Amino acid sequence: MYQDLSKYTYHLKREKSIYFIQFYRIFCLLFIRTSPKFLNRWRIFIYRIFGAKIGKNVKISPSARILYPWNISIGNFCWIGDNVELYSVDKISIGNNVAFAHNIFVATAAHDVSLQNFPTIKKPIFIRDEVWISSNVFINMGITIGKGAVIGSASVVTKDLEGGYIYVGNPAKAIKQRKSL
Repeated sequence: MYQDLSKYTYHLKREKSIYFIQFYRIFCLLFIRTSPKFLNRWRIFIYRIFGAKIGKNVKISPSARILYPWNISIGNFCWIGDNVELYSVDKISIGNNVAFAHNIFVATAAHDVSLQNFPTIKKPIFIRDEVWISSNVFINMGITIGKGAVIGSASVVTKDLEGGYIYVGNPAKAIKQRKSL
C-alpha cells in the first residue's frame, strides 16, 4: 500500500482557532468576493484586520483567494490578479513591484508521499522585488524567486529561480536574461 488515508491527521499548526478561520472565510465570502474591483483599499483593510502585512498602493482582485492572511507579507506597488490563490499554510513573502497576472496557484503545502499516512508538509515561499508572474503559473512550496525574474504563462516552478531571467515551461527554465531599464 502506498498511502492509507484512514491514518491521516492534519498535524500542522494553523496559528488561529478553527472558529477564527471559519469567521475569516465567511467574512471573505461576504465582504471581499462581492466587492467591486475598484475597492482595493477596502479589501486591503480587511486582509490587514486578519493579520496580513500589506504595503502601499497594492491592488488585489476580489476573485483572488488568500487562505491564511496572517501568513502573508506583500510589499508596495504590487498587483494580485483574478483567480490568484495564495495557499498560505506557511509564510508567503512578496517584495515590492511584483505583478501576479491571472489564474496563479502559489502552494506552501503538499503531502509527504514517502509515508503511508500521507502527512501534510509545508515550506515558505519568497518572491523578491520586481517579479512578474504571468497567467496560469504554479509555484511549488519552498521556492525563492529572485529579483526581476519573469515567469511565462503556464509555467511550473519546482526549484529556486535566479533573478534577472525570463523562465518558461514545465519545469520552468531560463530562456534569456531580462534587460534592466
